[in-house]
Amino acid sequence: MLESMRKHTQGWIAKVVLGVIILSFAFWGIGNYFTGSQVEAVAEIDGEAIYDVDFAATYQRQLANYANMLGEQFTKELAERLGVKNETIQTMINRKLMLVEANHMGLVTPDQAVAATVQSTPQFIEEGKGFSQARYQALIRQMGFVSPRDYENYLRQNIMIDTLQNAISSSAVVSDAEVKVRFKSKYEKRIVSALIVDPENLKAAIEVNDDEARDWYDTHASLYQSPLKVDVQVVEINKEELIGNIEISNADVEQAYAERESEFVTPEKRRAANILVSVTPGSSDEVKQEALAKIKAAKARIDAGESFADVAKDVSDDVTSSSGGDLGFFARGAMVPEFEEAAFDQLQVGEVSEPVETQFGYHLVQLNAIQEEQVKPLAEVKDRLIEELRNEKASEEAYVLSGDLDNALGMEDTLTAAAKVVSLPVKSLGSLTVENMLVYPLFIGSKELQKKVLAAMPGDAIEIIEVGDGHYVALEVLERIEPATKAYDDVATQVFADVRNAQAEEQAQAIADKALAAGQSGKDVDALAQQFAQAKFISKPVLRNGEGDDAAWVSPVLAQAFKTPESRWASSTIPTSEGIAVVFVQEVLEADDALFAAEEESLRQEVVKAKGAVRFATWMASVRGRHDIDVNQRVLNRF
Repeated sequence: MLESMRKHTQGWIAKVVLGVIILSFAFWGIGNYFTGSQVEAVAEIDGEAIYDVDFAATYQRQLANYANMLGEQFTKELAERLGVKNETIQTMINRKLMLVEANHMGLVTPDQAVAATVQSTPQFIEEGKGFSQARYQALIRQMGFVSPRDYENYLRQNIMIDTLQNAISSSAVVSDAEVKVRFKSKYEKRIVSALIVDPENLKAAIEVNDDEARDWYDTHASLYQSPLKVDVQVVEINKEELIGNIEISNADVEQAYAERESEFVTPEKRRAANILVSVTPGSSDEVKQEALAKIKAAKARIDAGESFADVAKDVSDDVTSSSGGDLGFFARGAMVPEFEEAAFDQLQVGEVSEPVETQFGYHLVQLNAIQEEQVKPLAEVKDRLIEELRNEKASEEAYVLSGDLDNALGMEDTLTAAAKVVSLPVKSLGSLTVENMLVYPLFIGSKELQKKVLAAMPGDAIEIIEVGDGHYVALEVLERIEPATKAYDDVATQVFADVRNAQAEEQAQAIADKALAAGQSGKDVDALAQQFAQAKFISKPVLRNGEGDDAAWVSPVLAQAFKTPESRWASSTIPTSEGIAVVFVQEVLEADDALFAAEEESLRQEVVKAKGAVRFATWMASVRGRHDIDVNQRVLNRF
C-alpha cells in the first residue's frame, strides 16, 4: 500500500512542476470579466455549480500552461482554435465527477503523500539548502493559491484523482496476441529509397525581373514590416536589493521558532509489516468469509511459531510479500484509518494484530519498531530562520515601497516625478522591440510585462506590476512607433531572393509531381533519377521511430513509408530538409522473433497503457452518463 502511494506521489510531481513554473496570472484581461458583484455558474453537475470565478482561475492557469509551452506562437486566436475554454470546463467537470467517485469508493490521500510531494518538488528547493518554506509560500501565491492549505488541498485532490485513474487504467487486460502484434509493428524495419528534388539546385537558372519582384512586394507586404518600437522607462522595486540592509534580532528568531515549531517536528514513525488477503470492493459475503478464514489461518501459523515474514511470503497478496511484508517506517496519515489504528494504538513492538478489515481486504499487522517524535533545536535551524525572516521583511518593505510609489503616481503626471517623491531611481531602456526586449533580464520570465510593454501607449495610466515575489515594476511609454511597410528600395535585395526561393520551390514541386506520376506508371527509382537528373537516396534498415538511420531526409518520410506496401510508391510527395521527396518502399524486413522474449514485458506495459487510456475514457463516459451535466454557454462565452 505504501509503495503504491509513493508511486502515485511521484507521478504527480511532474504535474506540480508544470503548475509551479507559471509565474503570471494576468492573461488577456481575464480579471475584467468580473466588474460586478454577481457570481454566475459556468456549469452545473446535478445542480452543484462550477462558478465563473473558479473557472477563471483554472482557465488562466491553462492559458499560461499553453503560453509556457508555445511561447510567442500562442495567441488568443490560437486558444480559440484549440478550444481551450471548452477543454478547461470539461476537465473541471471530469475532475468533480472523479472526486465524487473517489469519495464513494472511500479513497483518501494520506498527509504523508501530500507532504512528500511538496517537499520533493524541485521548484520549492534551494540549491544546497533543501526545501524552502519561504520559496514555497511565495511560489504558490504566484500560482494563484491563497495559502499553503489551499494549495495542499488542491494537491490532495489531484493525488486522489491520479490514484483512481491509475487503478482503472492499469486494470486493462492484454492478450499475448495483442503483445505480438505490437512487437511486429514496433520492430518491423523498412529500406526506403527516394528521389529528392532540391530547390537550391534550381535557383541558379532562375532569373527574376523587376516587375515580378514589385508584384511580390505588393502582395506580400507583411513580410517587409519595420518592427514596433517602444521608448520605455521603468522603476523597479526588488526585495533582492533590500535584503542586505535587513537586520534580524535574536528575539525575532526566537519568536519565529516558537510560531513555526511544527515545521521542525519529525512526527513519531512506526515500522510495521503487513499480510494482506485482498478482497475486491463489492465482493459477495461468501468471498469475504473465505478471505477472512485465510487470514485467520495465517494468524494461527504465526501463533504456532512460524515467522511473520515467512507467512507473508507464502500468503500475502500485497506487493511487499517478497520482502516479508515489511512496510518500512511511516507516520500517522500514511495508511488507511483501520490499519493506522492497529499500528499506532493497539500494538506493542513485536506484537501481531488480530485480522484488520480495510477497503483492500483483511490484514495482519506486526509492529516492529517505534521511532519517537523529534524536534530540531533552535541552533540547528537558526540560519534558515534568519534567511526566511530577511526574505519576508524584504518582501514587506518592497510591498510598502510599491504602495508609496502608487500613491505618488496618483498625485504626479509622470513616472519620473512620482519616483522622485519616494526617492527611487528611474531607468531608461530606450527603444524596445520584440527582438531586443529579452536583452534585459527584467523581461525574461514575465510574459505579462512583455505584453504590457508592447500594448502600452504614451499617456496610459501607469500601473505597478508584480513580476515576482517582492519584485515590482512600474513602466511608462514615452513614444511608440508602429510597424510600417519598409520602402521597396530598402528591401529589394530580400524581395528578389524571396521571389527566387518561391519559384524554386514551385519548380521543385512540379518536378517531384511528374516523377511520382512516372514512378506510379511503372518506372523505378534509378530510371527516374536519370530521367529527371535528380539525386537518388537509399536508407539503411530503419524502424518506424527512425532508429537505424539518422539521415535528415529519412524521418519525415517514415509515416507514409510504413503505410505503403513493399515495392510500391508512397501516395504523395513529401517535403524534407533536403527537398521534395518521391518515396519508394524497397524492402520490408519482418521483426526478429529472437528479440521477443527480451521485449515482451515492456511491450505488454505499452499495450496496457494504450488500452488503459481507452478503458479510462470509456469509464469516464459512463460516469458522465449517470449525472446531469449542464454547461452555461452564455457565461462561458464571456471568457
